[in-house]
Amino acid sequence: MPIKLATRLGRLGVRVEEGPKRVAVLWHSFFVDSHSWDRVVPVLTRLRTVVLIDGPSFGASDPLTRQATIADCAIATFDVLDSLGIDRVDWVGNGWGGQVGIAAAVEEPRRIRSLVSIGAPTTPLAGRERRDLAAALPFVRLFGFPAPVQVRLLRSIMTERTIAVDAEAVRIVKNGFLSADRRGFVRAARSFVLDRPSLDDAAVAVEAPTVFVAGDSRTGWGPAEAERVTNRMMNARTRTLHGVRNIAPLEDADAVAGIVREHWAANARR
Repeated sequence: MPIKLATRLGRLGVRVEEGPKRVAVLWHSFFVDSHSWDRVVPVLTRLRTVVLIDGPSFGASDPLTRQATIADCAIATFDVLDSLGIDRVDWVGNGWGGQVGIAAAVEEPRRIRSLVSIGAPTTPLAGRERRDLAAALPFVRLFGFPAPVQVRLLRSIMTERTIAVDAEAVRIVKNGFLSADRRGFVRAARSFVLDRPSLDDAAVAVEAPTVFVAGDSRTGWGPAEAERVTNRMMNARTRTLHGVRNIAPLEDADAVAGIVREHWAANARR
């Protein structure tokens, strides 16, 4: 069961899955909540105690009540870790969570032992994706997510194959946005998606060993874009996942868990 811990962004829902002494933080992608990690947690808890955090307005967390930034999310995570008496962590983030991980590694370099950033663009949202989301938010605030909107979201988040054959993954994704507080969701979307600045320079400043994981079916952020960033970083590399879009921990949990375990093993002495 999640607990709620006070942070500067309100109370955040937190689940702690016990494992060995070292700790990993997992922060999910936008539109979903921490249950999007459920398929990788049993593997990762063989190697770490895992702290799963619901971002503001999602899962068990309180709705966001003000405009905020990716850096605010990073600092709120340190509030959580301080409450739990945890100092250093390995960070694993998907989408939004990968972006928060970059900010965390810049804000408090000493506290981030390693970083795995999965499907997390470092560029601002632009083009049709930005226009579509901006146009949808007033509608979502008033009416929520009717069936046609759900279909469009699912197709932007997962591949057609996953939607067709993986009913559990569809349920997890839909529950993530359907259970979100509407007004909080709109504030979060504006804060962390529409108004997200470039994270390119922040990524270059990351000192922790880093892996950027890019799905080859994601629109606008694939392996080439990830390599553009990792090539400028001091200790980073890119790994490619095939046939996944935005929620790789659901679409290919085995591959994600394997990459994370490999990265942790390579940095076991840190």
